[in-house]
Amino acid sequence: MVMQQFSVAGKAAIVTGAGNTLGKAISLALAEAGADVALASRTSSDSERKEIEETAAAIQQLGRKAVAIPLTDVTKAEDVEGMVERTVAGLGKVDILVNNAEVPFAKPILETSEEEWNKVIATNLTSVFLCCKAAGARMLEQGKGKIVNVASALAERGVINCTAYCASKGGVVQLTKALAMEWALKNIYVNAIGQIWFDGAPGLDDENVRGPLLRYLPMRRAGEPDELGGLVLYLASDASDYITGETIFISGGIMAHV
Repeated sequence: MVMQQFSVAGKAAIVTGAGNTLGKAISLALAEAGADVALASRTSSDSERKEIEETAAAIQQLGRKAVAIPLTDVTKAEDVEGMVERTVAGLGKVDILVNNAEVPFAKPILETSEEEWNKVIATNLTSVFLCCKAAGARMLEQGKGKIVNVASALAERGVINCTAYCASKGGVVQLTKALAMEWALKNIYVNAIGQIWFDGAPGLDDENVRGPLLRYLPMRRAGEPDELGGLVLYLASDASDYITGETIFISGGIMAHV
């Protein structure tokens, strides 16, 4: 009985940032638990387009439906509306939204241009607003929905040279809380995940970067993408129906630091 609560069979999910390593793991976790998945990605690069097409094929091999939606700029309302419309056209509805798109950014604030600041805020925060608004409208019509916003442990931990990134992710946490309150009586559950460094993240393949970063973590290792996928599945399933407005940290113990 308990395990049935973790099933998302018959549900339709949207995963943004689906062309990266974590997006793929999230998408496959949802599909393995029974969901159909729309895979959205902004980049026009051949490698990332190929990545979401391969992920879509893997989902279909699991017996689920998959819709690949490349060239989706989640900082633009018209692209987000189109993403939701294509999802409904291909999957019939939207039950789950995972806001996974982001841009990593590290630079001293005096070297950060206004253009760079705006890009970080638009990609990491404004996109969450736009996607919640567009997908949430469909969920409200249906009477239930699950929204999972991938934030960061840096939403609550200040890090040198990461002012723009920390601010953007802090905004995601506050958006999550406020929207959860707004829709608490509408059966729309809104939660966030405060993640830290996972294998496949930009830069972690460089040992000169990886070593110093992982020394911050009590567990001294990067997360595995499937570990994030499992947490997303929990928050997307009925097993988390008494949880909303929360940020659950999956960060190798860093939040236990004084």
